[in-house]
Amino acid sequence: MKNEFLEEKFSQQYRNIPVSFVRSILNAVGQKEMISFAGGLPNPLLFPVEALAESTQAVMAGSGRAILQYAGSLGYYPLREWIANRYSAKYNMTISPETVVITNGSQQAIDIVSKLFINPGDGVILEKPSYLGAIQAMSGYLPDFREVDLDEDGANLTQVEHLFLNDDIKLMYAVTNAQNPSGISYSAEKRNDLAMLLRRYNQFLLEDDPYNEICFEGEFPDPVRKFAPNHVAWTGSFSKMVAPGLRNGWVVLPPALVPHFDKAKQSADLHANNLTQYVLHHFLTNNDLDVHLQRIREKYAEQAGFMIEALKRNLPDEIRITKPTGGMFVWLTLPEGLRSDELIQQTMKRGVIFVPGNSFYTKGQGSQHIRLNFTNAEPADIEKGVKIMADEMKKLLCAV
Repeated sequence: MKNEFLEEKFSQQYRNIPVSFVRSILNAVGQKEMISFAGGLPNPLLFPVEALAESTQAVMAGSGRAILQYAGSLGYYPLREWIANRYSAKYNMTISPETVVITNGSQQAIDIVSKLFINPGDGVILEKPSYLGAIQAMSGYLPDFREVDLDEDGANLTQVEHLFLNDDIKLMYAVTNAQNPSGISYSAEKRNDLAMLLRRYNQFLLEDDPYNEICFEGEFPDPVRKFAPNHVAWTGSFSKMVAPGLRNGWVVLPPALVPHFDKAKQSADLHANNLTQYVLHHFLTNNDLDVHLQRIREKYAEQAGFMIEALKRNLPDEIRITKPTGGMFVWLTLPEGLRSDELIQQTMKRGVIFVPGNSFYTKGQGSQHIRLNFTNAEPADIEKGVKIMADEMKKLLCAV
């Protein structure tokens, strides 16, 4: 229902935020039974429900009244300390708990960093393609997005350096592990080289890293933050590691940025959910997280493999499949003459939805790409959904 009186009062900042295709399409299909490869949903069968229930009962019994009171805006200190200790050890880099801030998912960290840095018209470098949620969060601050190509080993650093040299760049945003939507990861060499550019040109990177614990083969290389700690805000999320409904993420900041981030965060929410922070910390310190993460990695690698094999068996040969290094998505590249925004109009009629690629670009490109989520679909649905997509692709290709 429209209300012209109210809509006339909307700010330009709000008007500049693109609509989330995923949310819109899920609202449109309503309760209709669909095979969805659209949402970035973890597999709910892997949520540690019983352990979280035990942790909730334990923390409420022990500190319930304190937990339910207002809390500090930087987050529960023992949880910040746990994050600092884990990743200091994992990546052999120095992280002080005082530089860790708990956020309402890593999405809030993107929004607050954007609030801190971006004035209308400021240049912001994005990978091409880039995470839709970051495009949405940043768009509200009216930036001038500058896109750089995403190669098989990360962002094209020749293009990045050209922008650092010749344009007024305020910020770069990148997902360095199992990038959303492409699934690629930056090589160790490229991480070092990007850090060198950040230091040389005195630039700042928002390194978004929600999939750092979900690598399908071994471990991801060290984050860019390790090599340029004063030039990087490094985010992470417990949404993929534990459960998204907790809405607990984190960001590691340069020390000088912490009070400014804190000030901006106070204006947004006062503090993150105190109860879920206590619950999460109890869960992390009373359970073997690495055993839990290994179950997630094995299951997601299995689901990714099943989807890729189904795609190879059924899709036309002209479709290029990008094998993910981890995370939750498969990225498809379509041939000339086949558009994902047209394809979905046909597959929706047959009960299958996905995200067309233009959702991940800012300059109108992307219609020759598709993002598929494999973590929230069972094998039978993957097989059926892929066959429907393949059938509709062949029809459209024949009509070209």
